[in-house]
Amino acid sequence: MTERTALTTSAPSPDTGIPGRIPFWKMNGSGNDFVMIDNRDVVIPAVEEARFTRAVCDRRRSIGADGVVFIESAAGRDGALPVDFAWRYRNADGSAGEFCGNGAMCAARMASLTGITGTRSTFITPAGLVHATTAEDPADPRVTIGISDPSAVEPAVRIVIGDHPITVHAVTVGVPHAVTVVDDVERPFPAHGPDAGTLLAVGQATRHHDRFAPAGTNLNAIAIGPDGTVLMRTYERGVEDETLACGSGAVASALVATALGRASSPVTVITRGGGPLVVRFAWSAERRQATDVTLTGQAAVIAIGELTAEALGESF
Repeated sequence: MTERTALTTSAPSPDTGIPGRIPFWKMNGSGNDFVMIDNRDVVIPAVEEARFTRAVCDRRRSIGADGVVFIESAAGRDGALPVDFAWRYRNADGSAGEFCGNGAMCAARMASLTGITGTRSTFITPAGLVHATTAEDPADPRVTIGISDPSAVEPAVRIVIGDHPITVHAVTVGVPHAVTVVDDVERPFPAHGPDAGTLLAVGQATRHHDRFAPAGTNLNAIAIGPDGTVLMRTYERGVEDETLACGSGAVASALVATALGRASSPVTVITRGGGPLVVRFAWSAERRQATDVTLTGQAAVIAIGELTAEALGESF
């Protein structure tokens, strides 16, 4: 029998400070997938986060993901805040994301399973505090998060994409979202034609529309059922493509459906990945705004392992 030689763990690169073997978790929230890094001991220096994320999110050359979630130490951020850890997110293109609902749920379950926290945790994100509850049974992937109050819904924003006007409703759920109601999420923009009317084409154009400059926006195309259930497809800024789920987009879509008088809390949102996300909230019709918002979904553990230096490719 030929003896195999195990890969050795290399010392941190003198140029980047990134070790040759990097512990990671791969997790999935309703189809939204992430590489998860316990970065409390600064395995990935902040200055390398964007480049690292672009490399590992490459679905052909590396692990592949919609983004990378970094669990970091909260020490020194604000001693007055009773938080268990700090949460940082990078989209697949390396850009920083202020919030990601599915990424937050995955972080809460990872923290619970690894003993960073118990089944209840509070962590700080760029969009504010998140309060999370995971199941008592470690094998149960259900997670509920309470998030900071979204903005008021701005109704009936009319924009022109190509030669065709569309109406979107704008709301910020940590990150900006535009929500448009369609008849059929499978053919969301038939007037634009078979090529220009895809979610990808309209999503790209909306994301870069002057109305949402300079930050850009996510675009959610939703169909609302007679019982208030929402079918949702999402083009995500930073991924620059359709994703199978979007937690903040589910909240935005639920609030828009409520503002239009076609749903009320709790709202079940069915994502492209098939997983239901349930949004609960208190609603002010006068302000068109929600408070006490929670999001419930599943955060599945797909793999636990180590990234090698070769996973980072030629970019490092």
